[in-house]
Amino acid sequence: MQFCNSRPCAGFTLIELITVIAVLVITLGLAVPGFSSLIAGNQQTSLINQFSTSLAHARYYAVQHSRRVVLCPSSDLQSCTGGFDWQQGFISFVDENYNRLRDKKEKLLAVTQIDRNEVQVQTSTGRRKIVFYPSGSSPGSNVTIKFCSNAANIPGKALILSNSGRARLSKTTSRGDEIACT
Repeated sequence: MQFCNSRPCAGFTLIELITVIAVLVITLGLAVPGFSSLIAGNQQTSLINQFSTSLAHARYYAVQHSRRVVLCPSSDLQSCTGGFDWQQGFISFVDENYNRLRDKKEKLLAVTQIDRNEVQVQTSTGRRKIVFYPSGSSPGSNVTIKFCSNAANIPGKALILSNSGRARLSKTTSRGDEIACT
């Protein structure tokens, strides 16, 4: 035993230091993939909540002000792009002339820019725009809005908007299958 000023020297040996570093590396190696899945799942949930809030706000405005309100995908965040891909963002506006296109005079209610490339957002075929009538209903067929994470182990989820204008969250299709993300 070696003494430093009449007491034993305190410190770590090289073997102890290497052992502690090896345990830390193994622990971090196991934790990082789980943490990235947690982040991807939270990004998907956040975007679903944001979209659901936009739907509720558009419906509320249509009922409260007795106006027709349109929600549509937009790449320039000023006009509708017309398509099923909502990845760039979307807008909602009061459709005064009932043409489902935003004219310069029509009031822009909300602009949502999606800056997450980790989650893809698409509507079902046949519904490029979501329209709320003053009654709160959304005419046409039910629309399914899919949210698919680019992380491989995160299952897809969908908001399903009924003709009555109410949205619900689903993890499966009407047949009970998983939401297909392509």
